[in-house]
Amino acid sequence: MASLSAPLSVRLSEDDTAFLASLEMDGAVTASEKIRGLIRQARQRADSPESFPAALAFSHEHLAAAVRAVRVIEEGVDRHSDVTVGLMTTAEELLALALAAPRPGAAEVEALVRHEARLVDCAARMMEQLLRWGVTPTAPAYDTHVVSRRIAAMADLMRLVSAASAAR
Repeated sequence: MASLSAPLSVRLSEDDTAFLASLEMDGAVTASEKIRGLIRQARQRADSPESFPAALAFSHEHLAAAVRAVRVIEEGVDRHSDVTVGLMTTAEELLALALAAPRPGAAEVEALVRHEARLVDCAARMMEQLLRWGVTPTAPAYDTHVVSRRIAAMADLMRLVSAASAAR
């Protein structure tokens, strides 16, 4: 951690003070720790991640509160959805891939081709999982038919894709 050498005084509204007090942030307890954490997050947002692992850590951190909220509610109502958790996990990975996009100056065409392939691979894995859930009588979801209804609505498109592939 950087040395703490510059004291800073700020005035906050009551709403901001209440928000800061209720904010849960990686073990930060004091207002000073939380403000340093918020500055660290702002710095991370301003600086694009240099690698996929850094981007994944960033996306995980940003989606963690939403995933945690879902899990807490699930515990309270004694229900669980593999569909919800699986899609949120995929969203985390897709966000990380998007954040780790090639930067200008890299071997641009090759980097773009590799990046595109990684995005398509992640999306395809998500589609495969949805199709698996869609062929079961009941998906592991809060609404056990949520996936099959959506897959049924896409049936015509899937038939057209199959026909186009067969015609090649």
